[in-house]
Amino acid sequence: MGRVGYLYESVKDNIRWTKLSVKRYVKIISNIGQIMALSDENFNKEKVKAMKMESSSIADALISAFGDGR
Repeated sequence: MGRVGYLYESVKDNIRWTKLSVKRYVKIISNIGQIMALSDENFNKEKVKAMKMESSSIADALISAFGDGR
């Protein structure tokens, strides 16, 4: 198993230990990890891109990540 596989399995194990749904949370936690691992320069570039997004695009991204609550 490579580095990425090990990290993925570690995330899944931690989600299971907290009794959360792996299927529901593994993607968002992985995305947060990718953001946290960015260099300061790349983080600032991505932050500027995100701040330029329209409100409807942000809402669509959140709904796709978390569902519409129905």
